[in-house]
Amino acid sequence: MKKAVFSIVLPCCLFLQLLLVPVGAKPQPDQKTDPSGIKDKFAMVKNLFDIARYQWYDLYEKGVMVKAGEAGKLIDQAKALTDQGKPADAEKLLDQANELLKVYDKNVLPLYNASNTIRNPNLSKIRNSTIDDYKARDYYGLLKGDIAIGFVGKGSDGNVYEIMPLINYHGTGGVIEPVAFEIMKSDEFENLHMVIIKKKPVIMLETDSSMVFYAEDNGNYQLYSVSKIKGKTVVWIEGAGKDLDGVDVYFNVLMQANMTYWYNQNLPDNVLYPGTSFSGIEEIGEAEGTITIGGKTATFKHAMGESENLFNGPNPELTTNTIGYRKQMTTYGNEWWMPFHTDQIDGQMCIIGASRDFAIQYQGKYIVPTEVTITPLVANKSFKVFARTSVGDLDMTVQVQTMELFYYECGCTVTGTFNGIPLTNGYSCLEKTPIGGMDGVATIDAMGKGLVKASDVMARLKAAYPPPLLGSDKIGPEK
Repeated sequence: MKKAVFSIVLPCCLFLQLLLVPVGAKPQPDQKTDPSGIKDKFAMVKNLFDIARYQWYDLYEKGVMVKAGEAGKLIDQAKALTDQGKPADAEKLLDQANELLKVYDKNVLPLYNASNTIRNPNLSKIRNSTIDDYKARDYYGLLKGDIAIGFVGKGSDGNVYEIMPLINYHGTGGVIEPVAFEIMKSDEFENLHMVIIKKKPVIMLETDSSMVFYAEDNGNYQLYSVSKIKGKTVVWIEGAGKDLDGVDVYFNVLMQANMTYWYNQNLPDNVLYPGTSFSGIEEIGEAEGTITIGGKTATFKHAMGESENLFNGPNPELTTNTIGYRKQMTTYGNEWWMPFHTDQIDGQMCIIGASRDFAIQYQGKYIVPTEVTITPLVANKSFKVFARTSVGDLDMTVQVQTMELFYYECGCTVTGTFNGIPLTNGYSCLEKTPIGGMDGVATIDAMGKGLVKASDVMARLKAAYPPPLLGSDKIGPEK
């Protein structure tokens, strides 16, 4: 078995041209307006700094960019010199900053025995899901966290949309309030339309092949069904109400799963962060539907649907999950959680902290890559994923189109190739919780109980992102 290798390569192409030219192409400066090329160099170095600031790289593979703070000061000084008409002096500082941004340190990262399923894959427990998996209260001793769907697609209006409807359990042993759903779209980056239903959902129907949840409060409602039809998981959800700003919203989406991705290959003892683990499934496939915001409706075909049935609550015997996973995510970071769907393949990348998990479904086969590389392109906006498999290489470019800051969730478009075949109708959900970020689960629960004002939370979210720059201080819990 080949040993799994993870690496990361920083970009050398220019910040303003990354979305326009192939990687590796040498941009040509405008000699008339910028004879020294200082603007191009400033953009390139500033992007490297932003990659550090947004933690837009694989920390546990590369180490922490511990000199980024020093580089940031030099970049600011270079900008001032440029404004003063001193490009040669500015360029010297940018060169110094560029060298500082090449310094990585793994010694600041805590060492722990995290799971790495691609190093020695064991697919003996991989299977199709059942409706009993969705009904289950716990799995490998971990209590259910939520049932949820991720929906991403390009609407008939040309915008990319993402929806996150949730049925919350949060490790309590049963469904709880509030019910929440969020809608984001690409022309409103970092804004969201959130509807909170301050009622515990009712299981309206439970049969041998389906579960149906319903919650309604003051005109806001969500109807959520999970069914097994001819062996396939089918999820249909409808929701409507007024968002936190009083805008009327509505959605109606349907997805059918092609792939059942199992966390840790459906094996026990999955370690993501110290004291924290996941069990359960993400089911990924094609979706369609409609979304209406403020009376304007977009329709969707060939979108992505991702059905989550996640167990991450405390083990009743307190042998695992002794600390809430969101707290650990904001302490250890390095989250690259991303289900993705194209017409050709489905898959899930699950790189969290020091743990490594990845699987692809192609023509009915469950494939585990032997090598994965994440290459940041534009900070907080794009990156490449390269995965080597026994069938062929996966080479994807991911472009962030929408973002919400409760869960640091992004709706993305995906392009590229698998085994040389172009990928079409590609979408993904990317969750990228940073060190120093906010615990979105606890915050939404507090909002549902009326303990915090939604307006205060939204302002605090935007003000706190990105979080403070990482430096040479040890990462992990404070001693």
